Amino acid sequence: MKRLLVLFLLISSLCFSQQEKFKQLDSLLEQLSLNNKIMGTIVVSKNGHIIYDKSVGFANILEDKKIPITKKSKFRIASITKSYTATMVFQLINEGKLRLTDKLSNYFPKIPNAENIAIENLLNHSSGLFEITRDNGFKVWHLEETTQVEMLARMQKHPAVFQPNEKNEYSNTNFILLGYIIEKIDKTSYAEALQKRIVDRIGVKNTYFGGKINAKNNECFSYYYKKGVLTISGETDMSNPGGAGGIVSTPYDLITFYEALFSNKLMSKESFSKMILTKGKVYGSGIFKEEMYGQDFYGHGGSIDGFRSSLKHIPKEKITIALITNALDYGLDNIVNNAFLASQNKSLELLKYYTETIELTEEKIKSYAGDYEGIHGSEKIPFILTFVADGKVLKGGPNRNNLIRLKAIKKNEFVHEKLGIHLKFNLEEKTLIFSQSGIESQTLTKKQ
Repeated sequence: MKRLLVLFLLISSLCFSQQEKFKQLDSLLEQLSLNNKIMGTIVVSKNGHIIYDKSVGFANILEDKKIPITKKSKFRIASITKSYTATMVFQLINEGKLRLTDKLSNYFPKIPNAENIAIENLLNHSSGLFEITRDNGFKVWHLEETTQVEMLARMQKHPAVFQPNEKNEYSNTNFILLGYIIEKIDKTSYAEALQKRIVDRIGVKNTYFGGKINAKNNECFSYYYKKGVLTISGETDMSNPGGAGGIVSTPYDLITFYEALFSNKLMSKESFSKMILTKGKVYGSGIFKEEMYGQDFYGHGGSIDGFRSSLKHIPKEKITIALITNALDYGLDNIVNNAFLASQNKSLELLKYYTETIELTEEKIKSYAGDYEGIHGSEKIPFILTFVADGKVLKGGPNRNNLIRLKAIKKNEFVHEKLGIHLKFNLEEKTLIFSQSGIESQTLTKKQ
């Protein structure tokens, strides 16, 4: 009896401590909202039960009133859509209607190099296809309705960037094409396939393929902060992202989807194992894998217009975290990381901001440019960070198609505050020390 009492007191104290950490997260989100840094909803689930949720900000800002974000508010989830598209592809494989080795030329033979690109290459971003969002006319046509014929014509104009399996490079083109393939095989629209294959199956009634934003249906508009003032963002026509980023949902439905996916309720266990297989890389099929705080995190993020999204599942802890924002001027990953830390009763980690910066010459900036190779995590996954000089600004990142602007704070030191990244170059030794919240510092070496 005494042992049971001690155990009860221990569990009670842990729960109380966890509640205190979530209260700190509450305070952080409220302060960020008051200071025009965030609007959105975050949900944390453990063992299939919601242990934390919080909404801040507004779904719609009108001249005479502001409509608050609630549990019913729906958001564009952007590239998290890729997890849904990959799920439907593996369902088709389960049904014997598709194979990972099938060639793209079976469906769209006019796409450059289609005869050498397999379905698996599209799923894990090893196809070498040109990133269609880099098309010169993207800033105009992404706001307009696009037919499949028109999108395919755009893709056909751009030669392959590299040969299949040569490397992995993130490209929305891959998943737009996978969405089209689902439509061809199912002989229906992507929206109807999504409804039948996922929504009806697991009861996520607030998930669907998006159209023009409809405030009467509790859909959020997105905004960006311009000198601290909220400004409504442009609205991408969802015919453009398609299977790469066209779904609308809620963080609650995202949680339900990942919990169903990771418990093999949407496909066979064997197929799901293939879906999350990274083959020594961070890319699975519609899912990324990264090691943080000594744990494996599986998930995907997204960005469309003013919306930012993140969905993470940590199998060992049976924790799922979903965050969608419709305005953000802070680190998305930092908020998700803090939600995980709170669930573990650990201290929150605030982003560090640097007020002092230095200006470097164009020549000096060029000296940092290049590809740096490193090894990530206990599985020793190889990765490359690319840096390019843009005048007096250094840009870098793992995806050459989406490099971020870095701030110079000292000689040979750069930061990206919202991502919690610190970089220290050693030009003589041609090395780089990479540090980021939740990840062990790593030394990278410049490729010759």
